[in-house]
Formats: sequence, C-alpha cells, structure tokens
Amino acid sequence: MKRKRRKKHPQPKYQALKLLQILGNDVGAKRLGRMIGLHHTTIQRWRNPQTMLDQWDADRYAVQIGKHPSEIWPNWFDVPPDSTDIH
Repeated sequence: MKRKRRKKHPQPKYQALKLLQILGNDVGAKRLGRMIGLHHTTIQRWRNPQTMLDQWDADRYAVQIGKHPSEIWPNWFDVPPDSTDIH
C-alpha cells in the first residue's frame, strides 16, 4: 500500500541581506559572524541579494541582534493563510 505524502506548504523566505543592512554595511564579515554566532563565510554568502533565509532562521537571527523580525522584514506578517494550515 502506498503511503500518503503530506502536502508541503510553501514557507516564506526572507532576504538575508536586509539583516546585514540593519547591522551596518561597513562592518566586516568576521565581526558580524561573531555577533550572530556564524562563520564569516556564511556572512559573505548573505551579501548576495539572492540568498534567502527560511522563516525560522530569520526569526532566530533577528532575535539574536535584539530585533523583532518585522523590524527587518516589513512583510513578516504577510503570510498567506494556506501556508500555516496544518492537516
């Protein structure tokens, strides 16, 4: 008998670069990495505007720098209703 797969709901993604802009564009990757608790190569990867964070990582990193995610990503609460629907 075939197993039914759960339908995956699209998770919102947030641009990592916006987090770095809040921290300051003139701060080096190593220093930012120490502030957030990440390796400096991850910070360098985030400088690419196409690098996205899932909602859980975005929330965690925003809180680590003392911000609410909606302060960094104004569309934080614009999640479509069907993406949070759990069956």
